[in-house]
Amino acid sequence: MTSRILASTSARILSRPSSLLRAQSTRAMTVPTLLSVTELKKQLGGPVILDGSWHMPAEKRDPVQEFKNEHLPGARYFDIESIKDKTSKFPHMMPTATQFAQQVGELGITNNDHIVVYDTAGFFSAPRVYWMFKAFGHEKVSVLDGGLKAWKAAGYPVESGDAKVQAKEYKVPKLDTDVIRYHDQILQLVRDKDSKTTIIDARGADRFSGQAPEPRAGLSSGHMPGAKNVSFKQLFDDKTGELHDNDQLASVFQKAGVDVSKLKDEPVVLSCGSGVTASVLYFALERLGLKKLAVYDGSWTEYASLNEGPIVKD
Repeated sequence: MTSRILASTSARILSRPSSLLRAQSTRAMTVPTLLSVTELKKQLGGPVILDGSWHMPAEKRDPVQEFKNEHLPGARYFDIESIKDKTSKFPHMMPTATQFAQQVGELGITNNDHIVVYDTAGFFSAPRVYWMFKAFGHEKVSVLDGGLKAWKAAGYPVESGDAKVQAKEYKVPKLDTDVIRYHDQILQLVRDKDSKTTIIDARGADRFSGQAPEPRAGLSSGHMPGAKNVSFKQLFDDKTGELHDNDQLASVFQKAGVDVSKLKDEPVVLSCGSGVTASVLYFALERLGLKKLAVYDGSWTEYASLNEGPIVKD
């Protein structure tokens, strides 16, 4: 009897359409986009942990040395200032797929690894690394909620020294151009006064309005016509570094004139100073269910430097 049941069960499984089996397999491999420090502690030794810390130049901090001083157990350092388009005059622009694959492979990462990214600030540059992997089709990637700040607050151990890494093959991926926008596309949006696309800027209100200077010398502050302003700092708890819950996130956007409930299937472009904190908005809005999100890679540094589009000052 038992053998007949097993044979019948096997036959039913084998008779299922291959597309259904692939879909079930894909669902089985999904990972949460946001991972708590408690959840990661239980999984140590499994996911590849990346420190994606980056700081504004004016802060004069050395994230590489800070990584050597202390980092999560087994972590490797993902250098935003190295894994970038080195031919561009603008900061940390997206590299080619070939360069990305080579440098990520040198970090001992494969295309099938589950990656968990964190930063020392809590919720600042880690989403940029998350977005880069997503843009290159790497689905199994999470951000550590609260980053190093939350990890240490929980009393969990850290390590020091260089990362111990054995290079692996990371197959050259394909860039998903739906999640990235370039300067010519932004100019077209602005000039056409495209009312179907919402542009949201993650910089502080004073820089957005033009009342305060940009941190990069010689760069005009202000914003693109029609853009909304949601400072990335409003999206997480400043003390813990942890992302707000979905209701709080939606409320922050609502107060800025962005009704996320009406943008589920509408195009939204995220911008900031240089494409880093725009990725914080990308991450938050993705969690709120928006499906047509894109980061303006060059962001305000490129837009204002090239000075080919209108700049609004309030």
